Amino acid sequence: MIKIVVDTNVAVSAYLVSGGKPARILSLVKTGQVDIFLSPQIVTEIERTLLRPKLTKIHKSSPKEIGRFIKALEEIVTITPGTLEVDVIADDPDDNKILACAIECRADYVVSGYHHLTDLKEYKGIRVVDPNTFLSVIAGR
Repeated sequence: MIKIVVDTNVAVSAYLVSGGKPARILSLVKTGQVDIFLSPQIVTEIERTLLRPKLTKIHKSSPKEIGRFIKALEEIVTITPGTLEVDVIADDPDDNKILACAIECRADYVVSGYHHLTDLKEYKGIRVVDPNTFLSVIAGR
């Protein structure tokens, strides 16, 4: 089983575009192809991001509907302790929680839409790829 951590951008995009590549990545859990791991901090950031007024104008979901999405997300992923801290990404320190989660769960991949992460290409043996690249990896298996 492939262990992955998805960043906030991927999870939010999965919510916004149900047929898009990020949504396909989340659906891989149901087919047993991947295990997705998130930390409590990442889950909180996903929820906060979806509740931003700029995004609520796009998705038009109520806070209750967002809460249901978060609950459903928590049911398909594994939540790490979220206690590890790393200081790797100086340009966007908020992204360090993604790497910390990946180390905690010994992920094979971080799937990210953020260039601060994908520019790393690899961190401590964990490949950092965009959603398109990850889907190509899965298709090649």
